[in-house]
Amino acid sequence: MAKIKKGNRILNVDQGRLKSYLSQGYDQIDESGKVITRATGGKTVAVGEYNRSLDEVVALKEENEKLKKEVAKLKKEAATVKKEDKKDAKEEAK
Repeated sequence: MAKIKKGNRILNVDQGRLKSYLSQGYDQIDESGKVITRATGGKTVAVGEYNRSLDEVVALKEENEKLKKEVAKLKKEAATVKKEDKKDAKEEAK
């Protein structure tokens, strides 16, 4: 038996009918209510909510690119420091 939810309605259905319910807008959930599989259809989203989501996606992609560049810079700095430490350790050993 699979547990599904749409709005405040929670149903237990056979695995064979799960795909049908997912296409009607139901989400599959676990025992604690956490969504396991999102609905594959049957849901509508307001244009304002959709546009906010698009704006958030764009902002997150920009932030992701910025953070990737920062990580690359920090890795480069760490490698430089590591090389200097090895060089200093060799000089101290002499």
